[in-house]
Amino acid sequence: MTETKVDTNSSKEGVYDAEKTAESVKEVAQKIKEASKAVRDTVKTFNESGAVTEVVEATRDAAVAARDSTRSARETTEEIQKSGVIEETARAMDETISDATKTAAAVQKTPKQFQKSAPKTTRAAKKGAKTAAKTGRKMEKQARSTLRKDKEKAKRNIRKITKNAKSASKKIRVKLNQANKAKNKKKR
Repeated sequence: MTETKVDTNSSKEGVYDAEKTAESVKEVAQKIKEASKAVRDTVKTFNESGAVTEVVEATRDAAVAARDSTRSARETTEEIQKSGVIEETARAMDETISDATKTAAAVQKTPKQFQKSAPKTTRAAKKGAKTAAKTGRKMEKQARSTLRKDKEKAKRNIRKITKNAKSASKKIRVKLNQANKAKNKKKR
């Protein structure tokens, strides 16, 4: 074995073994050859198996499905908006509230009519009218609350559908980018 002293541009002196270094370089070169062969074999296997093609086709299918789902959700939302179902429901609820209010007002007038015709039943009629008026007000509050909740729920559902469609679209773009990268690597 030959040992040579080498000045390493510092105040330290080191011992340099040329044979060990040459052996290390040979080992690195061998590992590079093995890695290159493994990469070639992997690329060849991928090409022969059609895995890249399958990934690209699956990504395309997913993109088409997401696009179709998004379109369907959009069309359904547009149909609901055009059909006026939401407005019609709100209008019906408003009419119900209005009718309940009118009924409560009519019930409140009833005791006066009783008072003239049957003085003994006046107290009971007044009590019944107050109860009916309270019930009418409660019904009005409940109807308004239900209408508001239904409107908010419809808005949330539309936002959720839109968000899901955007999310699916983003995932598809990512997969398409990955497939294109794999395809470009394959061409090289």
